Amino acid sequence: MQTHALYDQITNEVHARPFQKVQAPLYLVHMAISLPSEQMDDAHHATLQLATELGIGEQANDDGFFFLSSEEFALRFERHNEFYSLTLYHFGADSEDIFPQRWKPLLCDGRLPGKMLAGVEIIFRKRREDPLAWCRKYFGQRNFAAEEFGDRQLAASEVMSGGATVWTDFAACEENGLVRVLVEDRSLQPFQAGRLLQRICEIETYRHVALLALPAAHAAMPLITTLDKQLADITHRMTADNKEQPSEVLQELMTLAAQVEELSADTANRFSASEAYFALLDTRLTELRQERIEGLQTITQFMERRLEPARRTCHAAGRRIEQLSKRIARVSELIRSQVDLSIEQQNRDLLEALNGRARRQLRLQAKLESFTIIVVTYYAFDLIERTIRNTVPGEELLNDVLMGVSFSVPLIAGVLWLYVRQLLKGYDEDD
Repeated sequence: MQTHALYDQITNEVHARPFQKVQAPLYLVHMAISLPSEQMDDAHHATLQLATELGIGEQANDDGFFFLSSEEFALRFERHNEFYSLTLYHFGADSEDIFPQRWKPLLCDGRLPGKMLAGVEIIFRKRREDPLAWCRKYFGQRNFAAEEFGDRQLAASEVMSGGATVWTDFAACEENGLVRVLVEDRSLQPFQAGRLLQRICEIETYRHVALLALPAAHAAMPLITTLDKQLADITHRMTADNKEQPSEVLQELMTLAAQVEELSADTANRFSASEAYFALLDTRLTELRQERIEGLQTITQFMERRLEPARRTCHAAGRRIEQLSKRIARVSELIRSQVDLSIEQQNRDLLEALNGRARRQLRLQAKLESFTIIVVTYYAFDLIERTIRNTVPGEELLNDVLMGVSFSVPLIAGVLWLYVRQLLKGYDEDD
């Protein structure tokens, strides 16, 4: 027995992207960067260069994922289909040390390829008595009462069965464009802490990537409505008493179907990806195992309140396109049935016309029978007369025989008529 060529790859897949073992205090910056898949190698090399400048440049064998660390910093790179994620860890950082100045030129000087899609900074610290003081300082007082401080509100939860608390407003900071999150450690184990921080990063990433389908849905909705109205108009014209040929309606319907399929080709992948990312988002929110903090909305409640309309819009757009395509297929089948029936009617009329022409030909042939009999009788009489003249001796006998033959002309004509009728018997039965 031999080992399958993909055995090692399949076996190691469950260990491909492990959670990191971390402890508070810690400062973390996570970014999701949009980049075409064919340029991911450039991102891999640029990230290794960044690790070298941070003093953690070690050999990374896996192009899809690597984690490099030193005593002070760590860097995590993960490759996806349409983006890659980059996570920087600053071990032992105090909660006041927000976005170290030495990181700004490294992340913002254009050396990293792609466009930033999502970004989050996490302050991970041991539990303190008054986390609201930190929230007031770094989120702003607007978050603590909707009637006083506007639309942005604080979301907070006890997570991991009470092992930690998470505080955030999911709003991008003006200083660096990152969403700021405070995580207070109560009783987390190092691997639990790594899982929690990674899930928070993934929640922020997946909610942004999932929403990439929303502009496409908004742009598609008016076009779907227009195409839907055109299909309804074609359907009404089919049921109305008009003189349009089914083939003309079918051609118009084929043009409409081509437009729908073009729209589906442009949006299907984006909508499918959005559904997948929303599903991942739901999974990560469930894995937080949240408990409500009195007076504040949980992270799940915040997401449901803000993202559910967008999710439903994307889902509705994709479903409407699919349903429109199916309706066009049904209407096309109906029109094709009408065309087939019309063709069958035309074929029947053509066959009836051919049968009528054949009957007329037979009638004409019957009328010409008499002329045919006369001609044949003439040639038969002439042949008999010539034969008699050449075979009968004597003038008187010859005259008598010819006289008898002359009187037999009606008999010859009658015999020929009966013979012709016998030949044509059965050909005029359709009359």
